[in-house]
Amino acid sequence: FVECALQRGREDKEVYMISHLRDLFSELDGNQNGMISWPELEDHLDNPKLKVYFREIDIDSSEAQGLFHLLDRDGSGSIDAEEFLSGCLRLRGPAKSLDLQLVMLELAEQRKMVSRLAEFLEVDDSG
Repeated sequence: FVECALQRGREDKEVYMISHLRDLFSELDGNQNGMISWPELEDHLDNPKLKVYFREIDIDSSEAQGLFHLLDRDGSGSIDAEEFLSGCLRLRGPAKSLDLQLVMLELAEQRKMVSRLAEFLEVDDSG
């Protein structure tokens, strides 16, 4: 019974968090195009709901740009609702999660650069 009640509490918290994040996304999407750009997010750094979310995931507003780039998984310069929701849900917990996610992002970018350099060197050697 106790385990069932605890599980139910976790599920209720998850439902609340998803609903809260969807509302937040709608507020941040100033031009209502279904995407959030960095300028849109930056314009809302004083938004009380955004500040609450940052507190919940132990992120300071000074880390907002790093968070934006982290959520922008496809590197398009904007975040759609799915990127926002899934990214924000992954980042709950201590700030160490953000640090780890940023390192993983940087590693992926470094991998791409090394790959491009290797391709360039192969083309240069064959020419």
